[in-house]
Amino acid sequence: MTVVGFDPGLNRTGYAIIKDTTPVSVLTHGVIIAHPNQPLNQRFALIFSSAQKILQDYRPEVVTVEEVYFAKNPQTTLKIGIVRGLLFAAALEQKIEVVSFSPAEVKMAVSGKGNATKEQVQYLTAAILGLKENIPEDSADALALCLCYLSHLKYQKRLQDAK
Repeated sequence: MTVVGFDPGLNRTGYAIIKDTTPVSVLTHGVIIAHPNQPLNQRFALIFSSAQKILQDYRPEVVTVEEVYFAKNPQTTLKIGIVRGLLFAAALEQKIEVVSFSPAEVKMAVSGKGNATKEQVQYLTAAILGLKENIPEDSADALALCLCYLSHLKYQKRLQDAK
């Protein structure tokens, strides 16, 4: 199973693609960079078209998108919500299942603590996946989303097996 994770951001949207093998293999990860000087509609268009291309290239079974946290600025929260919607639209357009997790759920899946710091998530994600390179924060969050999904899937299977 191939899973794509997106960490939505207005200027930096992290993405990651992993394959559920033993061990889990990282196919790629990176950041979609939309420059803050560009008009908002151009940034949205870039994020949407980049997500479409990633999904067309890797044909995942599932897309995970981090839920919106509430920023101090309501306008920022709204704009990140639009980015989430664009990521959902790109996946749904290609008939790919979409799931989302809160930042606390992702942190819990990777570190065992729902209040882990960004640095802890970044470090533990790299360690779990056996990555030696320095992973950009946005990519690490997207990789952590993928791991959260796989953890969630395994938990659901155990529950079904227990019934």
